Amino acid sequence: MKKVLAIVALFAAMFVAGNVQAQSTVYAGYAPETFVTGNSSNNYQGFFAGFTQNFGLAKGIGAAVGGQFRMNTKSAQESNAVGSIKTTNTQLLVDIPVLFNYSIGINRELSVVPFVGPMASLALSGKTKTTTHENILGTNTSNTVDWYGDKSNLSRFNLYVVFGADVKFNQFNLFGGYRLGLLDINTSDNITTKTNGLFVGLGYTL
Repeated sequence: MKKVLAIVALFAAMFVAGNVQAQSTVYAGYAPETFVTGNSSNNYQGFFAGFTQNFGLAKGIGAAVGGQFRMNTKSAQESNAVGSIKTTNTQLLVDIPVLFNYSIGINRELSVVPFVGPMASLALSGKTKTTTHENILGTNTSNTVDWYGDKSNLSRFNLYVVFGADVKFNQFNLFGGYRLGLLDINTSDNITTKTNGLFVGLGYTL
């Protein structure tokens, strides 16, 4: 994580000093996440929004540094004659991607930009809320479990390798790719949990 933060600080300092040209882009998209523990997978819906500064390093070559807010969510409900149980899982994260890219110009308006690089991720919160409804009495009871409580085995920090491509038309961006979690986010000795997922999004370059 220290290396990633050092890279971010370096590019930020260069931008402030005016030594490199930078383009700002805001974006949002869809990013489902899969938690893989042993041979089992747990799939979440995911959404993100953020901004990036793409610093020109050489002709056609850039480094995009930014920040994004991401949410993973999953809900399930079971019902029977007695009542129902609804479970809602929600995870909120902040990501810091550092993506090196190369612009391939098709014409003056259209370009294709492959990218690859690391992305540091920090979970702000993670909760599982269970709501039980009893038909006879008509009552609801709720219980919330904190993923990162005192007895939790989950780590808040993760590091991904991210790769994909951005199709730019004038100021509009259509991009997609894949992120692969490199770290075991389960601190238990005999259990390994890693994450991965596809993503697709739309952006606008200011």
